[in-house]
Amino acid sequence: MFKPKKKQGNTDKAKVVLDYNQERKAKDMKRFVDYQMPEFVEHVNGDKGLEVFEEKAVRNGLPQVLLFTSKSGTSPLTKYLSTEFRRRILLGQIEPSKPNQSIIDKYEIKEFPALLVIPPITGDDDEEQNAEIIRYDGTSFSRNKLHMFLSTHALKTSVQAKKKTEEPKKETEQKPPEKEKVRTEL
Repeated sequence: MFKPKKKQGNTDKAKVVLDYNQERKAKDMKRFVDYQMPEFVEHVNGDKGLEVFEEKAVRNGLPQVLLFTSKSGTSPLTKYLSTEFRRRILLGQIEPSKPNQSIIDKYEIKEFPALLVIPPITGDDDEEQNAEIIRYDGTSFSRNKLHMFLSTHALKTSVQAKKKTEEPKKETEQKPPEKEKVRTEL
């Protein structure tokens, strides 16, 4: 069964025990365990989804990892990598679809699966950002090879998530007028 190396989050929580009520076959048990694995993968859909993904990475100072896959759903290997490198990289999954075609063309993806690493952005120069894209050139997507590749590009220490800064409210908004107290005498 999958166990992350470090405890993440609040350690005072009680242990969660799940009942397994399916058949006692290896295939069914594996499917149950795979489904229960934690997932920290950002699913990118369209240009707007990519902008949100990039904004989150820049806000937290994380390297961006884009996984282009032809399979629908998230594989157990991707779930493992997203949990192992949580808060050290931001992992996004992109599936081939009409809204994602512009993203696939932007990064010149010819074959699936493909893995790209974009180091954290230090300046506002978009041309410099495109020159720094690192492609995974390995022939197989095995756990050990992907772990070695991502560990060289991940941050050494985890980053605490930063919340979005809310825009200050406009002071021009008018407050509803207060009701006047009506005094009645009998």
